[in-house]
Amino acid sequence: MWRTILVGLLLLILGDIRAQWGSGDDDSGAGGTAAVDTTGTGSGDSGEWGSGSSEGNSGETQAIKKKPYVRFTPPYDSLRELIFYEGIVEDEECETCTEDSLFMRAKRYLMKRYGKKEYKKFVVEEKANSLIYLKVKVPMVIQNGTNSKSRNGDLDYVLVLRFKEARYKYQFGNFAHTLLPQGLNSTQVKTYHEYYMKVKRGYETSDKYLIAADREVKAIVDGLKASLKAPYVPDEDDW
Repeated sequence: MWRTILVGLLLLILGDIRAQWGSGDDDSGAGGTAAVDTTGTGSGDSGEWGSGSSEGNSGETQAIKKKPYVRFTPPYDSLRELIFYEGIVEDEECETCTEDSLFMRAKRYLMKRYGKKEYKKFVVEEKANSLIYLKVKVPMVIQNGTNSKSRNGDLDYVLVLRFKEARYKYQFGNFAHTLLPQGLNSTQVKTYHEYYMKVKRGYETSDKYLIAADREVKAIVDGLKASLKAPYVPDEDDW
């Protein structure tokens, strides 16, 4: 009798276990284990790794668009057919801005910038209190980057200053780039900036020479404005 009771209890326990875990042969049961695909053949939208065919993971690098180069254009006088800078500075309220005062202050500034010996070499014509006419030669310093400069030959140009009471006029022209002799070659190559302005190829390099000349002009004009508006102090050496 006891044996019959024990057998019955065992059958009940086994039946309950099979009901909880399900049969290994029935895939549709509530406790059945679902098959998982780990090959990554699903679409890119599924969040899986994908096969690499989706647009988001194509691995193609978009080409970086280069900003179009804008050529530098200096002021050009079509009548003279020259790159030409000119301007007038006036100060009607200046009580000490007589012709002789402006002339001496400008001359002093240019001597300081170029050096006294060089200034004297540059003078083509000088009329006291009226005119300063120079043919200038200075190093051609080009800007290669934000903090990088280098010399490439010389920069030649003409500077003319004319003086009247309380105002003066400046003119810059005849810009040229002179390459220094290389090695055994003693010939200097001189290129006028009008040629650089009109070249169809290589202008990203030649523009650097035009820009160097533009910086030179603006630096001199700024220096003249500052010196000519400063109080004039007579000097015994200014004669």
